[in-house]
Amino acid sequence: MGNLIFKDNTQAMYNKILELAPKPFKAMTKQQMDQTLVETFGENGEVTEDKFIEIVKAKIPKAFIQVALNALEPLISKTP
Repeated sequence: MGNLIFKDNTQAMYNKILELAPKPFKAMTKQQMDQTLVETFGENGEVTEDKFIEIVKAKIPKAFIQVALNALEPLISKTP
């Protein structure tokens, strides 16, 4: 996955998405997320929360998007 820099709570968000994936799909989910992150941010890019959420919306199966977004909601950094 390179040396991506996870900004704010994006590392926790990434971990949460992998945690939510059903066991038979964990490896595939990790591979797909890693590939998409590198394609989006480059090998050494900075992963931002807003772009990470866009990736989740684009990559997670439609039936599970709301579950994923609900799980990520508490992890979103609140800006003043």
